[in-house]
Amino acid sequence: MRMVRHLLAYIMMIIVNQQGGVQMGMMSIVMMLSGWLLWQGIPAIAIGGTTSSQEEKPRVGTVEHKEQVISEATDSNLPGDRLVTGRIVAIRGNQIEIDIGNVKSFYVPLRPARVKGQTFEVGQPIIVTLNDHNAVVDYHHPNERPDHKVVRGKLTTPLTVGLDKAVVQTEEGTKTFMVTERAKGKLAAIPVGVDAFFLADESGNLVDAQLASAKAAREAGPDNKAKIKGAHEQVRATFKGTSGQDTLKITEQGKDREVPFRPPLQKLDRLKPGQDVVLLMDDQGYVLEIATPEVTPMP
Repeated sequence: MRMVRHLLAYIMMIIVNQQGGVQMGMMSIVMMLSGWLLWQGIPAIAIGGTTSSQEEKPRVGTVEHKEQVISEATDSNLPGDRLVTGRIVAIRGNQIEIDIGNVKSFYVPLRPARVKGQTFEVGQPIIVTLNDHNAVVDYHHPNERPDHKVVRGKLTTPLTVGLDKAVVQTEEGTKTFMVTERAKGKLAAIPVGVDAFFLADESGNLVDAQLASAKAAREAGPDNKAKIKGAHEQVRATFKGTSGQDTLKITEQGKDREVPFRPPLQKLDRLKPGQDVVLLMDDQGYVLEIATPEVTPMP
């Protein structure tokens, strides 16, 4: 700015000294000065000295922090769920940082959004669903309706080794679900044959579960951890292929037979005829999982 003032004084001195008066019009002065300022990279508004020294940053609108508590099971939420509205503060690495009105920010994993093809940006409002254990079940945009489904039923068999699959007897019949990593702890605590609520996400995988009533809690008893490992019959056989829908062809102790399985059945698409397998069977004779020993398949 001091350089600008010096330039103005120099120009006025030249103007006054030429033939004892002003020989140059004001328009010529403005054009000359503006051109020099642009060449120097100084905004023309600097002449008036009113511009701010900092660029104005976009402001993120405030979001009203709200919390809704679910007291009874709905089509898409379990009793005890809390729907908390917050604002996205930052997205770093594999986490979304959310302001929910507490002193400390709240963090949710970014992976579920990527799996569902959702995109979130800093400053956007977001609704987070927390279960009765204060764990994150889901999150979504306020204008989106979570496509979750509550299923009421009973486990017909303990969870498979690895807690990956649950078989549930419902009013519509027996259904098989894959279990997400974040729900394995809750599912492992649900005893076989006890009435419970199961929450399935958009892809049909279980993301949460809880006992359906006080009666169910009494039936579960004080130690309601379901027995898992070693709960299923193991059948060593040779895989021969598939037969019809949801049926495997195997050879067991030299005898060919067919056994039904509960889809989805992992590894099935990678099996080759002649490969030795270990089948985990439930008490109804259905294959729940396949283990593959380290053997070379027969040609």
